[in-house]
Amino acid sequence: MADLAWKNGGMAAKKIDVFPMTCTQAVCDVLAQTNWPGLTNSEIDHLLTMVNVQSREDGANKRDSLYRTLNNVQVRQQCGNVLAAFIARAMDPTRYTGDPQRRAALADALGPILALQGFHLGDDGHLVRGPQAKSLSEAAKLSGSLRAELVRRNAHSRVLEFCSEELIAKSLFHAMSEAAKSIPAQVRKLTGSTLDGAELYDEVLGSGTKPPVLMINDYVSQSDISEQKGFKQILVGIHGHYRNPRAHTTRLGAVESEQDLLDAFSLFSYVHRRLDQATVKP
Repeated sequence: MADLAWKNGGMAAKKIDVFPMTCTQAVCDVLAQTNWPGLTNSEIDHLLTMVNVQSREDGANKRDSLYRTLNNVQVRQQCGNVLAAFIARAMDPTRYTGDPQRRAALADALGPILALQGFHLGDDGHLVRGPQAKSLSEAAKLSGSLRAELVRRNAHSRVLEFCSEELIAKSLFHAMSEAAKSIPAQVRKLTGSTLDGAELYDEVLGSGTKPPVLMINDYVSQSDISEQKGFKQILVGIHGHYRNPRAHTTRLGAVESEQDLLDAFSLFSYVHRRLDQATVKP
């Protein structure tokens, strides 16, 4: 093909192996996802013509249609260059000068998929040969995708939803701050309270003079009551340790590490899973 498929230390493009069907499917699921930052149908058709594919296969949706098209072309040509070329065209940074976050979101999702095949995205969108990941954890590490590592660790979707843009930008300071906000937001949603911080948790989880309206257990035995109190202390601690300091300072001079973020998100996810099972007094 005339289009450059991938680059390797500045060498010219050459024939590469057909990508596994699972890889092609995963790439198409990212690039043609229904909502932002996925490509539109018109964008997909335009990009296909740029890699000398004049028509798209039928499919249940645009993800399936793109997958069938790119997989079938690879099989006919007995090489994977068309998929590499399509990725390069789709990830060309000049396409996203008005919305760089869109490209960053796509690149973040593609990174681990490509790392498992021994590629990574170059700054210009072309595929570059690199170490091949042997596991999802290694793929997340090689691609530099925080979100991929958090998903692998089964981080709660609600936590990820609150800081999607911050994770893409790798802003650890702001990601922790936004993720911490997901907890009081969910508590307010469950209870209808308008309070925040310690006042919120005193009102809904119980205090010395007030029984709880939000309970994480049967709240019958002394053990239940002790667990409820401990859970409340966790939430108050998260508010005081993760959220409040970041609300009153700037990221300048912050010393957050990726390990700190991973540990914090594990804690936040635990809290959300307990909230998902909680009951609220009518």
